[in-house]
Amino acid sequence: MVSYDAFLPRVLIDAYGCPEIVATQAIRDAVIEFCSRSNFIQRDHDPITVVTGISDYDLEPPAGQLVVKILKCWFKMTELSPIAPDFVNSPAFYNSSIPDNAPSISTPLSFTQKDERTFSIYPSSKDTVANGLTLRISLKPTRSSTTCEDSIFEDYAETIAHGALARLLVSPGKAYMNVAAAGMHGAAFNTGINDARQRASRGHVRSGMQVRMRKI
Repeated sequence: MVSYDAFLPRVLIDAYGCPEIVATQAIRDAVIEFCSRSNFIQRDHDPITVVTGISDYDLEPPAGQLVVKILKCWFKMTELSPIAPDFVNSPAFYNSSIPDNAPSISTPLSFTQKDERTFSIYPSSKDTVANGLTLRISLKPTRSSTTCEDSIFEDYAETIAHGALARLLVSPGKAYMNVAAAGMHGAAFNTGINDARQRASRGHVRSGMQVRMRKI
């Protein structure tokens, strides 16, 4: 892991006079946005044991990080289909105690991520399966973090600096305020995010992007 302080020289050179604590906050915010929008940091979640009749499960990312998105989810060897919350049409998905409307218990077919810390599978499993869920997740640092992944610094240090400067240079009344330059840094930041998103989607290999229609 790399301290946010490692980015400071690239930021303070164009925001002369900015307090380091303010610049570090802008760097952290830029890293969080970068990770949220690009899914650049991807990891395997620890296997999760499935319990009979239980739909809701906790996400447990590494310390100092949160789950941006569940990219893939498998129950044993079967990939579950992602469902956006807007397309969940059964209240039993959220409330298992509805009178006369017991939740479905069968083989899980789909999942939805409720927030950065929890997700649900549906139907809930009819069996208890040790380490039955396998997840591929993307991560972002928390607001209280002091470090980020080495690969962000090694591959996208300039991009993060652009993101931090896009924030700092629009600070009203500051000696380093420069709205025109902030716009240029913001554009460069977006370009870097787009590059990282494409790299992440290809798994850092040379492969074509294919679209496969899912049955509804």
